[in-house]
Amino acid sequence: MRLDFGHRDREALLKGYLPYLVGTLAGLLLALTISGLLTLRGTPQLVLFALLPAIGGAIAERVSERRSDKF
Repeated sequence: MRLDFGHRDREALLKGYLPYLVGTLAGLLLALTISGLLTLRGTPQLVLFALLPAIGGAIAERVSERRSDKF
């Protein structure tokens, strides 16, 4: 079974993910910076790279939703 989305539906779906992707990228850049400055290795580095991108994406998505609710 194949679901066929229209062009407009696909575009709206992708725009909905944009804030999360931007936040994830920001979290990844922050994790890279902190890891480089503190020269983290092993488990602390793994935890940093697991948490910061996910948290950054969630925060950016939430801020975006709140701003769109105001307008």
